[in-house]
Amino acid sequence: MNAFYERRPDEMTVSHADSIDFPAHFHESLEMFYAIEEGHLVTAGGREQKMGAGDLALIFPGIIHAYGMEDGADSSLALLAVVPLTFTGEFRQPLSEMQPETPFLSAGELHPDVDYAFRSLERPEAPPNPQARRALVQLILSRTLPMMKLRKKSGEHTIVYQLVDILSREYREQLTLEGLSRRLGVSRFTLSRVFSEQIGCGFPEYVNRLRLRDAEALLSDTNLSITEISYRCGFETPRTFNRAFRSQLGRTPREYRNGRGKE
Repeated sequence: MNAFYERRPDEMTVSHADSIDFPAHFHESLEMFYAIEEGHLVTAGGREQKMGAGDLALIFPGIIHAYGMEDGADSSLALLAVVPLTFTGEFRQPLSEMQPETPFLSAGELHPDVDYAFRSLERPEAPPNPQARRALVQLILSRTLPMMKLRKKSGEHTIVYQLVDILSREYREQLTLEGLSRRLGVSRFTLSRVFSEQIGCGFPEYVNRLRLRDAEALLSDTNLSITEISYRCGFETPRTFNRAFRSQLGRTPREYRNGRGKE
């Protein structure tokens, strides 16, 4: 499962999820998935769970997770709340330092306060009231965290998190695994192994994916030359850019741009 790091704004978002299909990713916020109807599949912490009505997935910061649909399910409503740790009050430390043995709680074991809190979040005030949202988030956590078996996040988990945070900010630079290993105080071998096992791909492939995602946006939304885009995204040469783009997306940057209506 190839995961990517998602940088999120420091604000809470609450949205209805209908037939959500989102690839493996992780970020530094708490994510809460509350199923209104059955039909979604949630993968988190290496486990896949079919979500029934009223079930909850409480996904801690830094945990790789993904969403999909069960076979034959066309639509399934859920509430998805992405919460900065600044909203979690006294629960911030365990959320940052621990992870649950399983992030899933079934409807039958949840306190009625949890449904009340989510239904209240479902009806946001205009403009949103941050204080009320914080109180509702902390009510949910007060009723769910005591039910979970928590364990300390491993040192390897911390290394991967630090690594992808650096890459999300510096992927346009000419980075090397050797230089990153020195910055993180671990061996190159350890860094390569941990990154590959946790993220599901090697260091060069992950960096290229970040650069190519940037390149896709520039090809679609700007009139910059392909050569300039290649350098802006961190590729050493346009030839390297073309080869990586074609390998990943099945066509050249020029073909991609023309297909999007850019001449």
